[in-house]
Amino acid sequence: MKKNPLVALEGFGQSIWLDLIRRSILDSGELQQMIKEDGISGVTSNPTIFEKAIDGSNDYSGEIRTLALEGKHTNKIYEWLTVRDIKDTADLLLPTYKRTHGMDGFASLEVSPHLARDPGKEVIEARRLWASLSRPNVMIKIPATTEGLGVIEQLISEGINVNVTLLFSLKRYHDVVEAYIRGLEKRIEAGLPVNHVASVASFFLSRIDTLVDAALETEMKRGGRRGSEASKLFGQTAVASAKLAYRLYKGIFSSDRFRLLSENGAMPQRLLWASTSTKNPKYSDVKYAESLIGKNTVNTLPPETLNAYRDHGLPASRLQQGIKGAERIFGRLPLAGINMETVTRTLEEQGIEKFNNSYDRLINTIDVKRKEAVSGPVDRQRILAGKYDSAISRRIKTMEREGFTKRLWRKDPGLWKKSSDTGKQIKGALGWLHCAEAMIEAVPNLKAFVADARQAGFTHVVHMGMGGSSLASLVFMQSFRRSKNGLDLVVLDTTDPATILSIENKLPLKNTLFIVASKSGTTAEPLAFFDYFYEKVKSIKDKKAGENFVAITDPGTYLADLADQRGFRHTFLNFPDIGGRYSALTYFGMVPAALMGIDITELLERALRMMHACAPSVPISQNPGVSMGAAIGELAVKGRDKLTFLLPAALAPLGMWLEQLVAESTGKEGKGILPVAGEEPGEPGVYGNDRVFVYIDFESSIDARLSKAAGALSDAGHPVIIIRMKDMLDMGEEFFRWEIATATAGSVIGINAFDQPNVQESKDNTNRLLKQAGRTGMLREEKPVLTVNKLRFYAAGKITDAGALLSSFFSGARRGSYVSLQAYLTETPDTEEQLQTIRTFIRDSLRLATTLGYGPRFLHSTGQYHKGGPATGNFIQLFADGNEDAELPGRPYTFGTFKRAQMLGDLEALEKHRRRVIRVNLGTNNKAGLSALVDLVKSSL
Repeated sequence: MKKNPLVALEGFGQSIWLDLIRRSILDSGELQQMIKEDGISGVTSNPTIFEKAIDGSNDYSGEIRTLALEGKHTNKIYEWLTVRDIKDTADLLLPTYKRTHGMDGFASLEVSPHLARDPGKEVIEARRLWASLSRPNVMIKIPATTEGLGVIEQLISEGINVNVTLLFSLKRYHDVVEAYIRGLEKRIEAGLPVNHVASVASFFLSRIDTLVDAALETEMKRGGRRGSEASKLFGQTAVASAKLAYRLYKGIFSSDRFRLLSENGAMPQRLLWASTSTKNPKYSDVKYAESLIGKNTVNTLPPETLNAYRDHGLPASRLQQGIKGAERIFGRLPLAGINMETVTRTLEEQGIEKFNNSYDRLINTIDVKRKEAVSGPVDRQRILAGKYDSAISRRIKTMEREGFTKRLWRKDPGLWKKSSDTGKQIKGALGWLHCAEAMIEAVPNLKAFVADARQAGFTHVVHMGMGGSSLASLVFMQSFRRSKNGLDLVVLDTTDPATILSIENKLPLKNTLFIVASKSGTTAEPLAFFDYFYEKVKSIKDKKAGENFVAITDPGTYLADLADQRGFRHTFLNFPDIGGRYSALTYFGMVPAALMGIDITELLERALRMMHACAPSVPISQNPGVSMGAAIGELAVKGRDKLTFLLPAALAPLGMWLEQLVAESTGKEGKGILPVAGEEPGEPGVYGNDRVFVYIDFESSIDARLSKAAGALSDAGHPVIIIRMKDMLDMGEEFFRWEIATATAGSVIGINAFDQPNVQESKDNTNRLLKQAGRTGMLREEKPVLTVNKLRFYAAGKITDAGALLSSFFSGARRGSYVSLQAYLTETPDTEEQLQTIRTFIRDSLRLATTLGYGPRFLHSTGQYHKGGPATGNFIQLFADGNEDAELPGRPYTFGTFKRAQMLGDLEALEKHRRRVIRVNLGTNNKAGLSALVDLVKSSL
């Protein structure tokens, strides 16, 4: 059996500490297990960690309530909770502390970050915390500011262990070591022992690369000598600084000066590598673990990096390799325009601000929970399953017994498929579990990009993508308000010529930024959009047209190369281990959100709180994402497989995002959960026994109509899930909650929730039809079997009466099936109203679920479910003879032909899977055609 790589690191002289603390990992025994199995020999904490743990879980709710009822105020409650966690953690680590003779086994607690510039108060606070903790194996965390140097020296001289944090520069590191040594020397001069005094100096690594790489990328775009130098230095600064710091460490702690201290029992102040999760998708997920293995060092790893290293780490002593190369990197950084003094000063200020913000949010969270303690907080997620409660409880108990949540966070593919063929694909699709953490680090760069876009005179943004590359942007565009300093956002996710021409005619192209979004970099629609608008912008700006374009794609794609060739303003490389429908919290969602002026920091922070609420240490019954996924999956197994969303108008776009996430993730192998969004709520009697309802609303502005409908449905025996949002920024929580829930539900029903095996069929058919059109100049289409009131009907067999055709179609829809309206039409309010009239009448008459999708958008959304899910779909394709068309540069066909080919390609795929399909051409007047169809549907039913 392969030795755990984490354990093997001890043989190379490196200690692994966990960069996480929360009550549940202590109570559940998870930390004890990590100490035993992974060799964890220390734990660090900071305000951000505690804020996520307390706000993102119920771990502390009982204690907060008790302390509040005892009359304790917010700051006292905060201290009681954090000190207790550190004490309990230190007690678990005490055997390690003793075994290593005081070298390891530490738990660290930070002083208030607001004291980082106030050394006098910082010393007093550190003494007080040290006395409160009353453990030999704890460390007090002190930021490595210039003001903090005297604090470090004073605390060490008093025998208080110090974890020096927020260290970024080599010069400041030298000062920190000097402060540590002077503190020890003072103790010896006072005749005090030094053999029990411990300290670490924590270098924050990935943050260095995040800031420096952004500056290097800017220089690379500008070109010239600086750009050439920058291209050679990308992604190397943090590791180089660590290697040079280690050389400095070796020199200082082998000097004659320290030898005298060592003879009195003093220990060296070890270097600790912090901020070790990888933020850049180009880099290995173990970059800051693999490169920095060396004797007498500590690496503090967050859970995702810990899991990654356990899975594929390759331990070897590497820290002293490439020292000359590290020197060269630092020597060449100025040639690329990088002033490291400025960089490290900026990082220090950002670090303090980040911890201050987390600390303030934490205090506010505790204050809110304290105030709620007496009155009782609102339960923000309730699952009212009625007679299915016992089945869901059994399912949850089984999942607990099998360690589901822990295996999920460790990316165990066996939760979905046992086959080794799919294991690698599944494992490589779970990066969304931690993407919010990586994106938080990218926020400063995103804000700088937005500022640059505004300064360049851009006033509008067109986000061009399909499916997962565009649906989160659609949520932001339709549900959020643009801020005063934000840009107007339009999402283009259709090949409909009228829509494309409307965007062209309404927007000032010179001042419009176009985002080309495609994970694969080869998605046909966004590339077509790019070709079209690039030519339009080129006619205005000639060779500078590329400045109006931005790419979001995976590393190494065709689109990434195209962006480089055409001189795009920026290319955002996304994380390759995240599928499109799970990418809302990545660059695909955050770039357009940032350009609108949405507070993406808060959005991501709320996602992180939900992430912590769904952590592996949280019991499933209290885990909002996993418990909901377990319920949805179990209800689907029991025949309740139509997940119907009741949403107020402001949240309607969320329904479209959920449609893709749920349908494309679960609809395969003849199984699946059908999401039903946008269907008007009705009386309980119009629904079949295949429904589950999800009612999402705002705490402060309950939609009375929806609330009444949800109550009536629950009373009638339908399962109802109720979710309450604080405000629109809770969308970050919902994105993450539903990603977890969907992945969990996929496991319950026994499918791979991360592939889309049937989506490609329609694409291949479309490409073949377009090639034919290119050769012949036209698309081959069957002739209608019937024409009535300018409506042309297409169906199998000989039909002489439209009413009979529709009656036969509807009567063949069996119980438990659904009717899907597929509208290859221009999306307008009038069209939407008439289509909703049709679907409501069908539902009320047949008690069947109905869905409505605009083509070709739904091909990248519910299209997978239509072909791969249960054979229960009844499809009505609706299209029209367009009066407008738009040429596609460099192609032998137009957008109108492209759209028609997509419809026909999907028709072929549906027929191949023996789905029931009829088609209706509405003629040249959508409104009149739909009106006539409404009358025919009503008469046939």
